[in-house]
Amino acid sequence: MDSQIMQDFLKGKTILVTGATGFLAKVFVEKILRIQPEIQKMYLLLRASNTQLAEERLQNE
Repeated sequence: MDSQIMQDFLKGKTILVTGATGFLAKVFVEKILRIQPEIQKMYLLLRASNTQLAEERLQNE
């Protein structure tokens, strides 16, 4: 898909990413933010038993 089309499509969008600490999600998030830094919001969903562990997983992975 053409990069300009993706940039136009994603501009100002809100995106939900599940499995945010997984390999594919990491690549996906990096790619999206690289081609279109003007995302309105990006929610990253990951599993953890509490908020502190979730924050640690997000920082460490």
